[in-house]
Amino acid sequence: MTHSASIFLQPLTTDSADYALIQKLFQQTSTQRFWFQPPLLGANDVTDFLKQHTTDKQIVSQTIQTTQLPQHGVGLVEIIDLDPVARVGEFEITLLDNENGHGYAQAAMQQLLRLSFTQLNLHKLYLYVDVENAPALHIYQKFGFQIEGTIKEQFFAAGAYRDVHYMGLTQADYLKN
Repeated sequence: MTHSASIFLQPLTTDSADYALIQKLFQQTSTQRFWFQPPLLGANDVTDFLKQHTTDKQIVSQTIQTTQLPQHGVGLVEIIDLDPVARVGEFEITLLDNENGHGYAQAAMQQLLRLSFTQLNLHKLYLYVDVENAPALHIYQKFGFQIEGTIKEQFFAAGAYRDVHYMGLTQADYLKN
């Protein structure tokens, strides 16, 4: 399924279902590799993540939930480092590996972009994407993100320094499309 009705976004909480989702997401290699983060292995790591991402005013964290029964979390989409003066923030998304290929990422992006630019009135979203992550690059460009530069050896993941594209999408460009 690729239509947005197959998922809905729900604010991240500290409940047991979100705890389990975050633990799974940050233990899978793909999240560590493409979010450039070490795994959240211990209970304190997950608890600290949830506490920060549910209370920090500079973070908007939404779980990606399926509408199929039983409803369950399949991923996380966020805006981090929100700057209330410049009205900019960093976009991030990750899915459980076994939930890829259903259109969930695109539906979640569509919903979060709408929230960001129409309700939160952000001026710009930016992101970092590994230059070797062609599927993600394709989806970001499909939604209007443009490569604004390439940063050499910006992050260390999977045993090597990674080059990343810095991509951005302004509110004006979003509203044109």
